[in-house]
Amino acid sequence: MIVPVKHGGLLGQASPLRFSCALLIGLLGLPRSAPAAPAPGIGAGAPFGPLVQLIDTQERDDQAEISIQFACSVRYVTNTPVSHGTGTTITLRLGPDCGNQFNSIPPELPLVGGGGQLVTGARVDSMLPGEFTLELTWSKPLDFVMAPTASGLGLRVRLLNTNRKKGKVFVAETEALAGYSVNLDSSKEKFSREAVEAAAAGLQTQAYVSETDIDDEHWYRLRLGPYPTHKEAERVLELALAAYPRAWLAANDEQTDLSVVEHAGAQAVAGGPTDPPLPDDERTQILRDARAALEKHKYPEAVDLLTRVLRQPEFPARADAQEMLGLVRERAGQLAQAKAEYEEYLRRYPDNAGAARVRGKLQSLAAASLAPKSTGTFGAASNVGWSIAGSAAVTYQYGKDQVVSAGTTTTTNSVNAALVYGDLLLRDRGERYDFTGRFDGGYTGNLVTTNGGSQDRITTAYAELTDRTFGVTGRVGRQSLAAQGIVGLFDGVYVGYQKSSTWSVSAAAGLPAYTSYSPVSSHQKFGTVTAEFDPFNHAWVFDTYFFDETSAGFTERRSIGLQTRYFVPGRTIILLTDYDIAFQQLNSVTLIGNAKVGQHWILGFDADHRRSPLLELSNALIGQNAQDLTSLQNTSKPRLTPAQIRQLALDRTATSNTVVVSASRPFGERWQFMLDLGAIKLNGTPASAIIGTPGTQGVAATQSTGLDKNASVQMAGSSLLQASDLHIFSMRFDASPTQRSETVSWDARFVVHGNWRLGPRLSVEEVHNIAQNSKQTLYLPQVRGDWTNRISVFELTAGYQVQNQQALQQLQTLTGQPVTSTVDQRSLYISAAYRVRF
Repeated sequence: MIVPVKHGGLLGQASPLRFSCALLIGLLGLPRSAPAAPAPGIGAGAPFGPLVQLIDTQERDDQAEISIQFACSVRYVTNTPVSHGTGTTITLRLGPDCGNQFNSIPPELPLVGGGGQLVTGARVDSMLPGEFTLELTWSKPLDFVMAPTASGLGLRVRLLNTNRKKGKVFVAETEALAGYSVNLDSSKEKFSREAVEAAAAGLQTQAYVSETDIDDEHWYRLRLGPYPTHKEAERVLELALAAYPRAWLAANDEQTDLSVVEHAGAQAVAGGPTDPPLPDDERTQILRDARAALEKHKYPEAVDLLTRVLRQPEFPARADAQEMLGLVRERAGQLAQAKAEYEEYLRRYPDNAGAARVRGKLQSLAAASLAPKSTGTFGAASNVGWSIAGSAAVTYQYGKDQVVSAGTTTTTNSVNAALVYGDLLLRDRGERYDFTGRFDGGYTGNLVTTNGGSQDRITTAYAELTDRTFGVTGRVGRQSLAAQGIVGLFDGVYVGYQKSSTWSVSAAAGLPAYTSYSPVSSHQKFGTVTAEFDPFNHAWVFDTYFFDETSAGFTERRSIGLQTRYFVPGRTIILLTDYDIAFQQLNSVTLIGNAKVGQHWILGFDADHRRSPLLELSNALIGQNAQDLTSLQNTSKPRLTPAQIRQLALDRTATSNTVVVSASRPFGERWQFMLDLGAIKLNGTPASAIIGTPGTQGVAATQSTGLDKNASVQMAGSSLLQASDLHIFSMRFDASPTQRSETVSWDARFVVHGNWRLGPRLSVEEVHNIAQNSKQTLYLPQVRGDWTNRISVFELTAGYQVQNQQALQQLQTLTGQPVTSTVDQRSLYISAAYRVRF
């Protein structure tokens, strides 16, 4: 059943022009005719429009930070693959502020234009009530690590080594190869050059396509190698299995001659101007100073130092200095000069150990110089000059409910809405400065007036300027920074300074905007400072922040946070903590770990303790008649003290504890097994008095939910009934002191013709409510069809949910027989969506 769009306290009928003007006025601090209403707090109700509000990507030299913003709180469960591949599927569970947990979530195609050339696809899907998956895809195989935010409203995904140079690509030619190879995939259709390059880049080794005949059929094989030893081939195979689960080892089975495309460099030519020789220790110090200048982005200083040392007569470290000068020119955006320095390296040192590496850099620069100024197609942005990327989506949703109770039938339209969204990423990459303009917004036309009127939304609207020489980035506008303890979106400014490849600091300040429909409001203000320490080349990263938020003169939240990430191939550990120093309370602590055990098993662990909702002073308003903290304080006689308001906030803020363990492994070439075991407990809260209203019943206490235990088993099989089909069989069990449920589901994907896919699915859930002595059965058959090509997706989904609820009442006085009431509900929904990337 589709969740209707809510409107309370939001932007309403405001036009994008009025919103943009208000945004500019808010940023400049100019007075307005009337104060804006306070932004809605967390937990205000069901999600507003799409569940995924924003996917934004900030790129660095060799990594990228993806910020994902949700409309309500979610809990991370697991993701597959864990840390390497061309994408990942993240399983998330809805929080208590996301509405009815028994309603299914409609499919979504979130916009990905803000991901530039790295994030190429995103999709939201749901098979089990209260749970959904977010599938993300990258443009090439990458290492990645992810973590939730302190608030639960966001998710961070860091892509690592995004700018590694491509491996060597082999094609059919004339020289025979022998030895061991790793087969990644096989097909009757020839593999594209892009697929070969992606394999080489992702696994950092040689990739090529071979051909063979089997039973009178001609096959193409995407391969890595060749390797001289079996041990080396096995090592590469173990790495390849994460992205290519059907990979296997082959030995001396080539039927086609192969050779390398690229040519060897020219022979060294002696000569060139030289200065009088310097002492060895002085030359060493100059090189040390040049490396330090490069680390600090002081490119002119590094060029001067390296140019001086390269005028010296030949010495052992001269080749390293020559390569470093090319790197400095490249980092500074001086690509023509960088190309010349790399060519000089190959002219002088064609047989040096670093020659292959320099050839790769030179080849990448040559490809960059041939790239168009305009992308033409999504993700083909040039390295220098103006480029544009983006995406647009249109979705139509229709839902109808029919409820039969006590012989009475009621029919209503649950949703009838059209959603139009678009995002745009505009970049100008110069020799020193990079400019980025980002916009993400849309319009919801709600045709069911009982659910509210139509409205527009702006999720992101900012301008960013980066000075690569000094490593400084500045951004102004509506944006999201999940890394700095910020709740949701905000309107304001951000400044970041990359001191070196090891240290970076940043700061942000502005006005919180909890949803994309929130207007600019000065009701609340915040400031935050963050530092990141990366001493081991992404293997172990430390983040810390200080966050301060005020509301009408009150300290809303003042916290310090720490995040530690440990990542090596096959192992990931993440620790997040947030401590509120104003309340002197731990807000949240999360520990996530994944590890590869043996050849096939991947084990995961997630332990989470947090305040629910996020601990803020405004939680004191929950259940009160006051609209803001000032009214709450002044209504009481005598006035409430700050300590009393903090206690009210603590009384209304529960704590939750969650533990999830997971395991997965492949079985053969076709099957994948996944198991999740979890437990969650939401603690109760004490009662509070209604402030300023004598004789009125206070805010009631809430009881603990008790320990809720759940288990989920999933088997995924491919190519069972036809080539490239997919079947996912799932079972889930959930038991708490108040209810228990069992769910079984089947989800399939079949190739119909060309780019068309058809996906039938069925889930059945039975819920026993122990407290109310009732039983609820839900049947949810669905069918999904989609057409996908390189830049666009069209998807049509239809489902019919049948819900039968039986409640056992008290025994009749005369007959002594139980009375059972029955409620039947039928819900039809249809969703059609189209997304295009450019």
